[in-house]
Amino acid sequence: MKPPVITAVTAWVPEAIPLSRWTAIESALRATGHPGWDAWMRSWHPDYGHWLEAGAGEETGGSRPVHSGVPTPDVTCMVPVETGTDLSGLAVKVANALCAARPPDARPVDVIVFCHSSLDEHVSTTVAGRLCAEVGTPCFPFSVSQQHGVSPFTALRLAADLLVAEPHIHTILIVAAEKWCPPFSRMCGTCMVHGDAAGAMLVERTDPGTGGVHLLDVAARHVPVDMVCGDAGVADARTFPLLSMIDSLLARHGLHDENVNDVVGHPGIPSLTAAVSDLLGRPDTGVQHEDCVHLGAAESIVRLAQILNRAACGRRHRALLWGYGTGGFIGTALLGMHGAPSLPISKTRSSPSHDP
Repeated sequence: MKPPVITAVTAWVPEAIPLSRWTAIESALRATGHPGWDAWMRSWHPDYGHWLEAGAGEETGGSRPVHSGVPTPDVTCMVPVETGTDLSGLAVKVANALCAARPPDARPVDVIVFCHSSLDEHVSTTVAGRLCAEVGTPCFPFSVSQQHGVSPFTALRLAADLLVAEPHIHTILIVAAEKWCPPFSRMCGTCMVHGDAAGAMLVERTDPGTGGVHLLDVAARHVPVDMVCGDAGVADARTFPLLSMIDSLLARHGLHDENVNDVVGHPGIPSLTAAVSDLLGRPDTGVQHEDCVHLGAAESIVRLAQILNRAACGRRHRALLWGYGTGGFIGTALLGMHGAPSLPISKTRSSPSHDP
C-alpha cells in the first residue's frame, strides 16, 4: 500500500510570558477557584477524598501540596500561555484553520483523533466530540491522552493502520492541544515547564504523485521510567529504547544516518537530544523555543510546522521526528518530503521565540 500523506499542517503557539508572571497568575486562579473543577472534585470526594486528606496531613500539615519544596525552572524562562480561550477552543482554532484551507470538493473528514495531556477547564466538555461538531460532517471522533508528547505518534500509527484496515476511510484529522490551568500545574520537576499550544495535521489516502509529507513509518511504545527528571549527565531510561527504535525504523527501510536530512526532537531532556544527535551524526534541527519548555501533545506538530515552513519544499528529503512522554512513552516517525503539501502550511500565531 502507498504510504499515507500529511497534506496539511497548522500550528498555534501563544505569546510567551516570563514564568514569574505565570506564577502570579496561577496563584490568583488558585485563590478564586473554578466552579467546574470544584463540582468535579466534590463528586469524587466521598469515595476518594480521605486519601488526599491523609496525604496532605502527613506531608504538609493539612495544607495543599502545591509545589511543596520542589524547585522549578528559572523564573526568567519564557513560557507560551494562552489567555483567550480554553483547551477545546485551542483545538477548534487549529482544526477550523486547517479545514478552511481545503477546497470545497475535498473528501469529508472520516476520523478525528484528539491528542492531549491537560484537561479542559469545563470538565463536561468532550473536546473530540466538539471537534466532530465543528467539522460538520458525520465522522468518528476519539482521543489519545496521557501519553504526553508521544500522543501524535500513536495517533499517526493508528491513522496508518486504519487506512490499511478500513478501505472506506480516506481522510483523518489529527488535532493536539494543551492548556494548563489550576488545579493542575504546568511545572514538571526541576527541568521542565509545560507551555500552551495547539497543532493539527490532515492524513490522507492519496495518489503517488500527491505532494506533501509522506508518512514512511511510525512507532510508539512505553518504557518504565522515573517520573522525576534525572541528574545531568545520567542517561535517561528512555535513551537506549529510543535509539533502538530509531535504528530499527531506519533498517526496515534500508536507510542509514546519512539518508536523514532533518532530525526534529523534543526539548527538556538534554541526554536524549545528545544521544539521538550522536546516533545520527547531526544536531537537532527543530529547536525553536527554550529547552525548559515542552508543548506536550502539541510539541511534534508545532515542530513539524516550523521545519516545513523553513525547508526547501521543492526538493525531496527525509525527516526523522522523535519524542517522549513524561509517563515513559517514546515515539519516532520517518517522513519523506515530496515537495510542498497540496494544502498550505498555516501558521496562525506564534511568539517571536517560536517563529520558524
